[in-house]
Amino acid sequence: MPIPEFADHGALPPFISGHATSPSARSPYPATMLEVVERFCTSLDRAKLLKGLNLYRKHLHSGGFVSGTQWVDGSFIENVEANRKRSPRDIDVVTLFSRPLKYQVDPDTWATDFESHIFGAYFDTRNMKLAYRCDTYGVDLDAGPRALVRNSTYWFGLFSDMRGSAEKKGILEIPLAADPMEFLAIDQAIGGKFDV
Repeated sequence: MPIPEFADHGALPPFISGHATSPSARSPYPATMLEVVERFCTSLDRAKLLKGLNLYRKHLHSGGFVSGTQWVDGSFIENVEANRKRSPRDIDVVTLFSRPLKYQVDPDTWATDFESHIFGAYFDTRNMKLAYRCDTYGVDLDAGPRALVRNSTYWFGLFSDMRGSAEKKGILEIPLAADPMEFLAIDQAIGGKFDV
């Protein structure tokens, strides 16, 4: 299914044709990183943000985060140029990740390592925004069902509300890169549109 067109309020619709409870017709909308580039790389500012997102995804991959998905949201996937007369300033990203293989084999060190360095190196939005122009958050898919439900519903609820409005909006869901060759392909796709 292609990424839906903007609704009248300038954002992706929370659901498309049919009934809002049909899984195939509601947000989050599955997409590939290439589809996101094809749809949203429409200006130099957007190209720079997509380059940052691609670098962030490469950074996660280098840390062993190769299984999971990312919810992409914020003004980046809105028609913000028409609605607010400005370019998007960043990309909001929630990474729903399975822990790297090292922690699948030896889960006892995860909590300590996450607090001491993994959070700061991969998910602390202050650090990641400076480096990649992405507001980053993480949901640990291996944390157990209660934490998973609480964290994913929080982020989905927050991301599906349109800022400054009572309107609901859709979000995108892209898989984490399993093949490291993806990063070069995405750089080339962005570079084919704008010189960044």
